[in-house]
Amino acid sequence: MTRSVGLIIGLGAALRLILAASVGFGQDETYSVAVARQLAFGYFDHPPLHLWIVGVWVRLTGHEDPWLVRAPFIALFAVSSALLYRLTAYAYGRRAGLWALLALNLAPVFTLSSASWVLPDGPLMCSALTMVWSATRALEPARSAASARRWWLLAGLGAGLALLSKYLAVFPILGLLLYLLGARQRRVLATPGPWLAALLAAALFAPDLVWNATHGWVSFAFQGARALPSRFSAGRGVAGLAAQCAYLLPWIAIALAAAVWSAVARRPRNPADRLFALCAIGPIVLFAAAGFWTTVLPHWPAIGWLFAFPLLGAWLAGYEAQHALALRWCATLSAGLLGALLGCAALQARTGWLDRYVAGFPDRDPTVELLDWRVLEAQLAQRGLLPAGSVIAAVSWIDAGRLDYALGGRVPVLCLSDDPREYAFLHDTQKFKGRDALLIANARRTDWRQRAAPYFQRIEPLPSLQLLRAGEPVVTLMLARGIRLSTPTGAPGGSERAGAAQVGMGLR
Repeated sequence: MTRSVGLIIGLGAALRLILAASVGFGQDETYSVAVARQLAFGYFDHPPLHLWIVGVWVRLTGHEDPWLVRAPFIALFAVSSALLYRLTAYAYGRRAGLWALLALNLAPVFTLSSASWVLPDGPLMCSALTMVWSATRALEPARSAASARRWWLLAGLGAGLALLSKYLAVFPILGLLLYLLGARQRRVLATPGPWLAALLAAALFAPDLVWNATHGWVSFAFQGARALPSRFSAGRGVAGLAAQCAYLLPWIAIALAAAVWSAVARRPRNPADRLFALCAIGPIVLFAAAGFWTTVLPHWPAIGWLFAFPLLGAWLAGYEAQHALALRWCATLSAGLLGALLGCAALQARTGWLDRYVAGFPDRDPTVELLDWRVLEAQLAQRGLLPAGSVIAAVSWIDAGRLDYALGGRVPVLCLSDDPREYAFLHDTQKFKGRDALLIANARRTDWRQRAAPYFQRIEPLPSLQLLRAGEPVVTLMLARGIRLSTPTGAPGGSERAGAAQVGMGLR
């Protein structure tokens, strides 16, 4: 059994490293790497842990190559996989642990984005699993008081790091709290262990609270506003649920939902069923319902689905006795399908092979997002567009992140937008007032000139530039010279963004 677990974790990590070295960063990753060059107590989009990991790791290694920057996140998922196995095996037995581990590594949203991309989800998963695993060990009846306190402190460490990863950590924390409030476990709240864990978690989360308190609580406001209801739409809700199923693989999604429903419906006598169901059900139900009133990204409820895997592992272990062959065939076919999809996507990202066979595909090719823009600096320098003291301007945080990463932080990049994200704090736009800037925008952003116009006295077009993939142009960048930068009060992101930037510069 240990050999099989090691094989799944080790083989998965090796394949992810190969994939990480095969494709460039996506838009969220380039933004994260660029932003992480300045370490701070907090950031606009998320709590700071994943950016701290990137910032410190890049300083230690001296490189920003995708495979190297992704390596800590791949390692974190290996730890998460081991924790999930141990947690499930502890509750239901080793066969259940093995099935839970295998299912986790076959679900695309976990085995790809959470397992290797530069995102907050990897640290969140590892920390939340550490919290729940440590709490289950602390709750063992035969454990001494001193040993229980040590396990509770480790649980507090996991809770604090989970909160420092992503605000969605509140769901497994609340699930654990509700479990402790149950009749069987309520007595533990009369001991110091859980309260020491809560104090440690609060202390670890304090830097993000301090940053938000001095920045108008912008991170909480931004994330809270993303799920606010607007208008009911049955089609949008169904489409959101379908997207979640695709991210998990439909048969894994159905099995996970059935496992959670079974644990809830039978009013479980097994305490582990109750714990996992309480940690899982909150984000699953909330985002499923919210999708009918607002746009919900498919990966948001992933922290809930994570704690459904132990329940699924237990169900599959029981099912295996009568249907072992069918389960193995299903696992084999799932692994083959996932491997084929990822292999085709990676090959497309590097060569664009599908462009020759599918009409119109280049215009909607999602793998173009993984194109490495780092050749841009040499092309701009060759045209004489990067003299000493240059300033680059973009009209979206996505383009700003790509440009900033591509230029290695050697040229200041401004985001002239009403949604600049962390770029509101990276540079004080007032310091560049009156200077010219090189405007760069993806040609697919057809309104780039209208967006930039309020910030400059005039805009002078320059010849566009193309980025190649396998010798073929796939990204066209529009270039222009913005003459005399200003931040007019009426312009999008004008005085408000400048004021926010001044606050951010004061903290940094």
